[in-house]
Amino acid sequence: MIFRKHDDTGFICFDNGARPLSGFRTSAVLEVMPWRKAGEPLHCGRAELCYDDKALYVRMRAYETEIIAARRAFGEPVCRDSCLEFFFAPERNKNAYFNFEVNPLATMYVGFSPEGTRASSRLLTDPDIKDNSFFSASAGRIPGGWEVGYSIPYVFIRRYVPEYKTPQPGEILRCNFYTCCDDAKEPYYSVWHMIDAPAPDYHRPEYFGSLVFE
Repeated sequence: MIFRKHDDTGFICFDNGARPLSGFRTSAVLEVMPWRKAGEPLHCGRAELCYDDKALYVRMRAYETEIIAARRAFGEPVCRDSCLEFFFAPERNKNAYFNFEVNPLATMYVGFSPEGTRASSRLLTDPDIKDNSFFSASAGRIPGGWEVGYSIPYVFIRRYVPEYKTPQPGEILRCNFYTCCDDAKEPYYSVWHMIDAPAPDYHRPEYFGSLVFE
């Protein structure tokens, strides 16, 4: 479920003591590890979404003790760090998707795949989105891990999908959530919705799950 946001609070993360957005409740638990080998540690996370007439609001948490955060510039490969990722298809019946990837420093990689394939996915380089303030991105530590939060304005989505409409109650969002770290001593890859692939690959919209707008 993607819950409706009912207040005007601008904060998303909480290490600064701000109160949370009223619409945030758990939407998905990241506990499936399709590529985990026997004996490797378990990694899990949590994703929460809410929305209003202007934007989607994303909050994600990873529960882990080895936290890696080296990339500081927009567009760097944050998947090599501890990373929380949100992939979604803005149109229900098409596989084109956005991918938002964020590390514990709130460094972002934002991509778009117009054809719904890894081959067509590209880093977005709009000058205004390279500043975290565009997405209101922030990150912080929590007991047992870390969290990130950001917003995705609909006007941004329409730059690439002009026909995108403001979500309405009862509509479906196809998406998936991930936590990963390529540079960990033992690289790991956790997902919300199962991916049936021989090797780690998050660019698989055919395995997106479905969430309903409240």
